[in-house]
Amino acid sequence: MSFKLFFLSTFKGLRNTPKVENKRDTLFSDYQEYSELVGSADLKLYLELQQYVNSEAFKKEKTQAQTEKFAGSPEAKMIAEYEKLAADPKIKDFYVIKGSPDFQKYELLGKSDLIREFVELRDYVQSKKYDADKKAFKPKGNESFENSAAHKKYERYQELAKSADVLFWTEFPSQKIYQNYKEMVNSPRRVRYEELKKELESEAFVARKAFLEDPNRWEKTEACQKEKMYNELKEQARFKAYEKYRNSTDEFRFFENHELLLEDHFDEGKLDDTKWKPISQLAEKTIGKNFSKPGDLHAYTEGANIQHSGSSVMLTVKKEQTDSLVWNFPLGFTPVSFDYSAGMLCSKQSFVVKSGVLEAKIKYQPNKQLVDLFCLADDQNKFRLNLLEAGSVCRLGLNQADRATFEKLGGLAAGQFYIFSVAWGQGQISWKINNHLIYTVQQSVPDLPLRINISSIVVDPPKQLPHQFELDWIRLYKTK
Repeated sequence: MSFKLFFLSTFKGLRNTPKVENKRDTLFSDYQEYSELVGSADLKLYLELQQYVNSEAFKKEKTQAQTEKFAGSPEAKMIAEYEKLAADPKIKDFYVIKGSPDFQKYELLGKSDLIREFVELRDYVQSKKYDADKKAFKPKGNESFENSAAHKKYERYQELAKSADVLFWTEFPSQKIYQNYKEMVNSPRRVRYEELKKELESEAFVARKAFLEDPNRWEKTEACQKEKMYNELKEQARFKAYEKYRNSTDEFRFFENHELLLEDHFDEGKLDDTKWKPISQLAEKTIGKNFSKPGDLHAYTEGANIQHSGSSVMLTVKKEQTDSLVWNFPLGFTPVSFDYSAGMLCSKQSFVVKSGVLEAKIKYQPNKQLVDLFCLADDQNKFRLNLLEAGSVCRLGLNQADRATFEKLGGLAAGQFYIFSVAWGQGQISWKINNHLIYTVQQSVPDLPLRINISSIVVDPPKQLPHQFELDWIRLYKTK
């Protein structure tokens, strides 16, 4: 008996099977999530968002958005300054006159030919040149000064000066409100008023003011949306897996280094005939049906003794009359009726695996009158790697043509599921139960096609039947 296994079982060192299984399944799920994510556009986006939300610029923007208020803000001060200037009587009067019809008329007259002519004549009449022209006039014959060009300009000036438009144009600037206009048109206060008005009416200012006045302003920012997206992504299983293993993927080494050749969880309610057959390879190649050996107490059926329950498959031994064939030399195959029937499973495909792992979750239910066998063997049975042999003696090990090497088992709880595994490669074979190393031999696995074989054998008339050899799942890996 393995002292190590006995010690582990006695002192509860053998890990709880569901916990071992759950840990492995979680790790594999994480590996799949991680592998699919690495190098993807989704991961690129996630890392960009992560870098952004952890940046000082983002933290500053978030703090400002959550703490800033409109009261006391530069925007509030600008509005207060604007309102103060808008209430200034001089600035008010400036815009009153600027928008009045009289001002518009004054501006238009100032650009008219009439006023241009009047100004030219006024400037002439009031100039020294007019006086000089007047003194220099020398009549010729009956000609008088009144007929001169200078006097005609004077008369035209007098005529225009009395016209309503010219009178309006000359008198309007003397009004107090226009004097205020002249004073304010280029004043710093009015210029500042215009600057503020333009700024306050801009889309940017209106948006900024609305933002500061909104109690939910942070939630409406692009920065907040990026943070929300990041938080949603990091809660996804794939990104949790990425964060868990981003700095070390050592735990994934098994999955990275092994190729899954065969896996079955037996959860379809029937046997997957692409993976299994209920007949031995030798029987299939010879007579096409199972047969027994001389001395056997049972007959193997072709599937009748294989049952499914939930996600388990069970090879059942029954007490029932069963007709089969027995190989007898030199007679050949002869019909025989047996008192017991049994079932067997054989992998449809054989595998050349110089280095690999075979594991299965098996209910440990030894019966002293039977032998439950789970092994990986060549079709000539010259080499057999036993994952579990359970009967009057429970053991694991290997059989070869010239010798057998085994380790007896003890201390396992009957009726409980355990995960049995055997790994081989680089001149060594190791057996584990629930990830605890139980037995190791220095031995290579031959370069032969190997097939999974599962069966129950009746060695003595059983006292309690039916007996079921139950398996939950099986996996076979090849080292890459």
